[in-house]
Amino acid sequence: MRRPRLWVLTAIFTVGATLAVTGSIEAAPATSIVGTWSGRLTPSPGSHASRQRLTVAVNPGERSGTWRLGPRCGGTLHLKDISDGYHHYYRVAGAGARAGCAPLGVDCLQRDGTEVEDVFISTSGTANSTGKFRRVG
Repeated sequence: MRRPRLWVLTAIFTVGATLAVTGSIEAAPATSIVGTWSGRLTPSPGSHASRQRLTVAVNPGERSGTWRLGPRCGGTLHLKDISDGYHHYYRVAGAGARAGCAPLGVDCLQRDGTEVEDVFISTSGTANSTGKFRRVG
């Protein structure tokens, strides 16, 4: 079994520490990611992730939302912080989600014109992926 890379653990720790110090922050209207977005996540080089279609819905206030890969694979998003234009959300599995249907970790979402970029850092550090999403709702 491979050990998570130190930089992944450092990134996750930094997100938590920043939240503890600063609390939740809202984005400026021009960078708002409120709404429903869908797209494909593509594995990062060296990642063991599979290519997946992900839908995220960010609630007004941008402090929470939901994520879904399919009818029995989804859960909630909890905002930890906003830095360098990225909204960092912990991906939490829902009560009815199939066990192991998706890796858990941090979705880093940033508005990019009419799209949203997602850089996903898995908790294990071995299932990282990226993608561009379009508004669907």
